[in-house]
Amino acid sequence: MEVHTGGCGIEETLTTDEGGVAYCEPEADGVLSVRTKRVEETSGELNGEKYDSIRTYSTLTLSLTLPVIESVAHNLPALPHGITSFGAAILGTDVYVYGGHFGQAHHYSESGQSDEFRRISLTKPNAEWELLPAGPKLTGLAMVEHGGKLYRVGGFTATNTDDQDQSLWSQDSFACFDPTSGTWSDLAPLPEGRSSHDAAVLDGKLYVVGGWNMAGPDNTTWHKTAWVCDLTQQDRKWNALPEAPFLRRAVSLAACKGKLYVMGGMEEDGGPTTQVAVFDPAAQAWSVAPALLGNGMEGFGTSAFASGDRLVVTTMSGSVQALSDDGSQWTLVGQAIEPRFFHRQLTTSDGRVLVVGGASMSTGKTNSLELMQFVAK
Repeated sequence: MEVHTGGCGIEETLTTDEGGVAYCEPEADGVLSVRTKRVEETSGELNGEKYDSIRTYSTLTLSLTLPVIESVAHNLPALPHGITSFGAAILGTDVYVYGGHFGQAHHYSESGQSDEFRRISLTKPNAEWELLPAGPKLTGLAMVEHGGKLYRVGGFTATNTDDQDQSLWSQDSFACFDPTSGTWSDLAPLPEGRSSHDAAVLDGKLYVVGGWNMAGPDNTTWHKTAWVCDLTQQDRKWNALPEAPFLRRAVSLAACKGKLYVMGGMEEDGGPTTQVAVFDPAAQAWSVAPALLGNGMEGFGTSAFASGDRLVVTTMSGSVQALSDDGSQWTLVGQAIEPRFFHRQLTTSDGRVLVVGGASMSTGKTNSLELMQFVAK
């Protein structure tokens, strides 16, 4: 079958293969027009006129935006097992992963939680995951890098066995890992237990936003509080931010252009949301940014990070969204090969986006890693 394409920087006539498929590669954003022609060598007569063939035409016109980010091949091995709701960070050329949940979906128990702390090099050939000194079993925690060290914040611990009713306890733990000595040290605890939150570092200060405090069965408090700890000070203590104008957990938090963005999550009342909140440390004030693209579930269990001045979010459907330079809208800039949520998205030193772990609604937990890079347009 003949296929003619025009627009988006191309003008060509193609022929479909044995499977009925033809490929074209648009070179620019714009309107792409496609016209197909199928010829059947069939004779007949219509309204007294004889014919020896039948020609069928179809047309399609669509607005097309080329991907800004695309998946690239890599040799990084998968995690030993699929995990969700874990902490992860990149320090130098190494990726670190802590804790998480690898047990049955929607049921948490002591045996389904991880206390493993692993590291892998992004640059060494044939690198393998290395086990590091472990700590408490934690799910729904956050972990960030600053000044050559890692900081682990909060998370919850399950005290029940597989066959018991859930008994989940959010933790106030705050700890630092020094890769030089290979040891953890405890720091000033959070003012309250917190899990299903996120954390980010901006100008040497660690911010913790969102989440809730689970204190056993039927005893959960959603957090309006948010905290900051100055990591540049010897006396590291927590100071309160202005009260957050939302009650959300399963959020993602990222610092970009001097502000903190709180993406999506699950609301105490209203279910999953794509709403985005912004905190300006200079003004000490909260505001609202445009909502993420898609329905409410697109905001549930996202992960976000800034690559340079670009704020990038990966969502449950695999969409990769970026906030426009003026902050007025989110744009679909790519699509992950393996959609996932409750994963971790990180930015490498060369500006690539690394997606680790998580789960899919259709296939469950994954241990795979996906690497993406921005492409010139």
